[in-house]
Amino acid sequence: MMFIVLEGIDGSGKSTIAKMLADYLGERGKKVYLTEEPTKTWLGEAVRRGIEEEKNPYTQALLFFADRAEHVMEIKRKIEEGYVVISDRYVYSTYAYQGAQLYGILRLEDAIEWFNKVYEPMRLDPDVVILLKIDPARGLGFVNTRDFREKFEREEFLNRVQEIYDLLAQSHGFYVVDSNRQIEKVFEDVVGILNPLMFKNKI
Repeated sequence: MMFIVLEGIDGSGKSTIAKMLADYLGERGKKVYLTEEPTKTWLGEAVRRGIEEEKNPYTQALLFFADRAEHVMEIKRKIEEGYVVISDRYVYSTYAYQGAQLYGILRLEDAIEWFNKVYEPMRLDPDVVILLKIDPARGLGFVNTRDFREKFEREEFLNRVQEIYDLLAQSHGFYVVDSNRQIEKVFEDVVGILNPLMFKNKI
């Protein structure tokens, strides 16, 4: 089957697009498993607690990888069972967000090298990664309505995160979709990318 990842900064519409995509594929006969990182397990809760308590960037990165180690096993099981797996965030979020957090502590190249070494034993590469790219100021306009505002949701920080995502997109061959538009237009582009990869006949 297929493993699809949606990435992007806060407010880019990932969660909404992921749900729309799961419904779309389900209506067309695909078995779909919709998941996310951090996960909804106790390990995912540990990640959220680490963020909330502003633990140091190394601690947060390792919490993410601990959560991911179990998540990868679950994704593998679902793929073996014939599911299309859609993940709202994956390892690239750690590269982008924790890479940005380590700014001033480690060079980005060194941070990515460290992430790669930690990730390698559990590595599971997606078939498709779609980066929803939105202007950080616009993205913040969506997340500012939330009651709980993480330090991640600052424009300067998100600009740095976006820069790392751009580098990852170039080096890993992500599909990039402009998310500065109505969600329906964004979804049309996402479906336009996936249909030729998933269906022999046009839908």
